[in-house]
Amino acid sequence: MIHKITQILPKIIFLLFLFVAVQWVGWNQNVHAQNQVNILEADSIKGGQYEGERVQKILGDVHLQSENMEMYCDSAYQFVNKNEIRAFGNIQIETESEKIWADTLRYYTNIDFSQLRGRVIIEADSTTLFGNSVDYRFSTKVANFLDEIRLEDQRGTLVADSGFYYREPDSAKFYGKVQISDSLQYLEGDSLFSNRKTKYYELYGKVFGNDQENDSMIMGQYLEADSTGRRLLEGNAWLKSFQNDTVDTAQADTTHIRAKTILSKEQRTPTDTSAIVFGYDSVRIWSPSFASVSDTSKYTDSTETFELWSNAKSWHKQIQLTGPYIRAKIVNGDIDSLISYPRPFSVQQDTSINRLNQITGDTLHADFNDGALSEIYVFGNSKLLRFTKNDQDESDGAVDLSAPNIRIFFEDGQLARMKATGAVNGSYLPESEKTKNRRLDGFSWNPEQRPERPQEKMQRRFPPIRKELFFELPRRFILHLKENHPDSKWLKKN
Repeated sequence: MIHKITQILPKIIFLLFLFVAVQWVGWNQNVHAQNQVNILEADSIKGGQYEGERVQKILGDVHLQSENMEMYCDSAYQFVNKNEIRAFGNIQIETESEKIWADTLRYYTNIDFSQLRGRVIIEADSTTLFGNSVDYRFSTKVANFLDEIRLEDQRGTLVADSGFYYREPDSAKFYGKVQISDSLQYLEGDSLFSNRKTKYYELYGKVFGNDQENDSMIMGQYLEADSTGRRLLEGNAWLKSFQNDTVDTAQADTTHIRAKTILSKEQRTPTDTSAIVFGYDSVRIWSPSFASVSDTSKYTDSTETFELWSNAKSWHKQIQLTGPYIRAKIVNGDIDSLISYPRPFSVQQDTSINRLNQITGDTLHADFNDGALSEIYVFGNSKLLRFTKNDQDESDGAVDLSAPNIRIFFEDGQLARMKATGAVNGSYLPESEKTKNRRLDGFSWNPEQRPERPQEKMQRRFPPIRKELFFELPRRFILHLKENHPDSKWLKKN
């Protein structure tokens, strides 16, 4: 038979109920503001011993209510001589802003501290958290997940070995095998700090990310991101961009940017969003038609343009360009143009005669047609050293030329004609060992520094996030889903 405190009871039973209600203290109050909890339903109430302590036992379909919460459970013990309450079996706690389920509960009334154990579920707004062992304070709404955590919301899933969730600021700290996933993006690391309200997060330790929506992957030791689209990747930072929804590094349309730090920013307009990617310190870029090293780089995806500063060198096929500033434009995966100043130096290796053609000046422009060099234009104090070949394609000397401006035209990658304007000063150098080793001032040829396609694979460390929970759903939670979320994916799995 169910007993209700509002029913007419024998005097002795009523006094017993009153004693328990007065002793039961506030679930959602601070330690100085305890409030009474009423027993609305129970099969029986009796005194007894538990773990050597005197307790009041409230048994069978227990329903309790206070000013700020309601709790349902199979049984509850109130310790007579300690500030402690325990609840057991099919626990469901409801407050104004959240619902909580657990198998057992230990609540310390004097410090407002609770221990939830066994199939713990916390539902608040559109967020649901799952754990096995959770320490929780109702007053501050801070949950400490001790051994496993899974967070689900409309945006995706987060799992970790342990962590803290701060309800009021909607912030979290997660530790150990942190994984974040939705239908198009995946991130993993060793620890995470996140404020979901402001969409800010920091991910630490062997970070890996796969962004299928933007056709890119990342690796590094630290990732910081916010709601503006800013992404800061540090510690052996590596960004790979690909097309056609492929992550195969053997594809010809893959670009790799590696540096100590990579910073990505978004430029947003009402109709479009573009990205600007900066590389800092020991920047190395590789793509099928372009490679470079520099101290600093900038890539603008709206114009497909790379810009390089400080100790900059770039390579295309057998051409190396060295200069304080280099700008390279890419079109449909092929290099379209190069600009460099001041005083750039370009070397073109002629492998057929093992000679290094050289050109320098104040400014250099190079244009390409379908990835093949079509024109080099150097203006301002231009100097050229071009090795020549005889009819047998053997080296037979070189042309040493200086002029205000020099323009070289190519067909199928081979020199077609040259044009020098202004006061031209030139000479022909016959074939000799001295001619072979001749170098213009500012000569720079460093093929050993040229970045190669990364051989190591960019891949995740952790297995995919399980679609199933790590425990069976509690009975009361299933009933809650059926009544309030009939389309829940968890109902389909049960």
